[in-house]
Amino acid sequence: MLALARNQSPKICKISSNTVKCEICKIQKSHGNHFGVNSCRACAAFFRRTVHSKWSQLKCQGGSCNKITFFCKPCRLQRCFEGGMVTANFQYNRDGISPPSDTLATITTLHTIPPSLDQYLGKPHFLFLSEKNPKKTIIDLHRLLGEASKILNLGPAAPIFCEGNQLKKLSFGLKNDFNLAKLKMAKRMTKSEIAGNWEHYVKKVATWLTHFDDYKKLSIGLQMKILQTIWHIWSRLEKLSTTAKYRRVSGKIKKTEIVVQNGVLIDIGDVDFDSSWLSDYPNETVRGFLMHSSCDQFTVTDGLYALQLTDIELTYMLAQLCFQYAGNRYQGKIQEVCDRFLTVLSNDLHDYYVNEMDNPRYAQRLAKMMQLNNAIQQNIRCGRERMHLVHTFGLLKLEFTHPEMFRDSGFH
Repeated sequence: MLALARNQSPKICKISSNTVKCEICKIQKSHGNHFGVNSCRACAAFFRRTVHSKWSQLKCQGGSCNKITFFCKPCRLQRCFEGGMVTANFQYNRDGISPPSDTLATITTLHTIPPSLDQYLGKPHFLFLSEKNPKKTIIDLHRLLGEASKILNLGPAAPIFCEGNQLKKLSFGLKNDFNLAKLKMAKRMTKSEIAGNWEHYVKKVATWLTHFDDYKKLSIGLQMKILQTIWHIWSRLEKLSTTAKYRRVSGKIKKTEIVVQNGVLIDIGDVDFDSSWLSDYPNETVRGFLMHSSCDQFTVTDGLYALQLTDIELTYMLAQLCFQYAGNRYQGKIQEVCDRFLTVLSNDLHDYYVNEMDNPRYAQRLAKMMQLNNAIQQNIRCGRERMHLVHTFGLLKLEFTHPEMFRDSGFH
């Protein structure tokens, strides 16, 4: 049997490669992996030529476009994004047809931008911000949600060998590898940095959730709804815990310094902040509002610094904070699902303390952890009062295609 399998393997591989369909058009045969997706030459070439063109900013052109048998250019490009094509490692001028001159100008301009988060983290690939309407900045999240859906469908990048304990499996998705030697200080914060931060955490939380077996049993629709609800709640605690780790490792305690995305340090009291895309109000007014939101979390960072959490404990805090928030927000079926998640993870935490840490008397430590989560929840409730004033006076001019994703985020 083994010899037969060896003799047939080349034939099997050949047949497989010839029968794989393009994941974009679903008609032509795949020519290989282009821009992160198995696609045909035609779809790959179309994406390369149009991703930075005017078609990326236009809506459906109507006419014969039915989104089934015929696509107009904007809809075809949207299908490429929804299928998972990304502009990372983009090779310009690969085709005989060069990109538009305005694209080349944009590429050239990037090299002259002063040091900022953008240089360290890269521009957002899946968020589209339009300022054509001077009264509103439109945040289009369709492509980002398409990428998040792809992450959830693909699952963890590597197999997880951890039988039974789902909390431990979930902790493998943290990847909070803080490295003081690689820490960068950002001096500027503009729309690219903030949008890039949103994109980073949506994808990071999606990846984290793929490590949770019970979550993966849900329908993709329910998975996406929970992800859209919790991503910014998760990011709050993750940033604070990384900041606490930075203080512990560096020995520096400056309350206005926070670490974002594990690799960038920002002094929120000193960073050069551009709010022109956020609001028509003076820069200092907007800065003061956002600063107030950040300062509320200083006591939580102090508590995390004192506790020195393990990855398992931090994972439980993240899960408890997020799933309780989602359950309270939606009630009904989602609350039932989230309550079930927390029951499973609480049992796993008990097993971790008793059997691995040999600490059956962990109640006091757990109570301190929950006090910190309660403090974050209190900050979220206070934020709703501030947002009421924002809406009353029209402080922010953001308009989201999926506003439910930014409820309680401080931006909607």
